[in-house]
Amino acid sequence: QPGSTSPEEICMPGTSVMTVHTLIKEDMPTDWTMKLDLKKLEPFPMKVPCLNGVGSCPYELCPIIENMGDTLCPSFPENQPCGCPILAGDLNIKDLQVSVPDMGLLGDLMEGRYEATATFYSKATPDNILACMNLSFSLQKC
Repeated sequence: QPGSTSPEEICMPGTSVMTVHTLIKEDMPTDWTMKLDLKKLEPFPMKVPCLNGVGSCPYELCPIIENMGDTLCPSFPENQPCGCPILAGDLNIKDLQVSVPDMGLLGDLMEGRYEATATFYSKATPDNILACMNLSFSLQKC
């Protein structure tokens, strides 16, 4: 089901407040994985590679949710236990505080506009796409 995310501009370093709202039609598996395909749009289009687990990489979501429980759980809706599986229903995560680190010398290179496609699937059955989402945002040094 189509969903929405915010914000569109992200400061680095800093804390970004994010909201995610979508309808989940079936419980997500405990090996829920997101493959992120990230593309930098300027000064010329370029696919962002996967480097040390950051960028255009697969991300196992359940361990991320478990490891970030202190940050994530307060933003989960009352009907959704903070953990996996993510249950079917309206998922509206509000005011999630996401820390954006100082990228050091890479900050200048990372600044700019991006498009991303996030594809969600079970690690056991990667050909069975459960959901996908298109994102656009910009990273700014602040």
